Amino acid sequence: MDPRKTLLALQPGETGLVALLEENDFISKLMALGILPNTRVKMVRKAPFGKVFYVKLDDHQIAIREAEANTVIIEEVI
Repeated sequence: MDPRKTLLALQPGETGLVALLEENDFISKLMALGILPNTRVKMVRKAPFGKVFYVKLDDHQIAIREAEANTVIIEEVI
């Protein structure tokens, strides 16, 4: 079992610190959106069926899909 926490583990209202992004097809998109190592990411809400996640980075919110959120490794919950 992999002990790493991903962005999916955050509950609405929780903030986490991004540790790393897994190498995948989404990495360029996530980096362009501002999801980088040492970035604080706050889970704003999860869509009703759990496939879309709304997160806050600094002063803007973005929506990302489950597959993308699963590749963002969280170092700690703040």
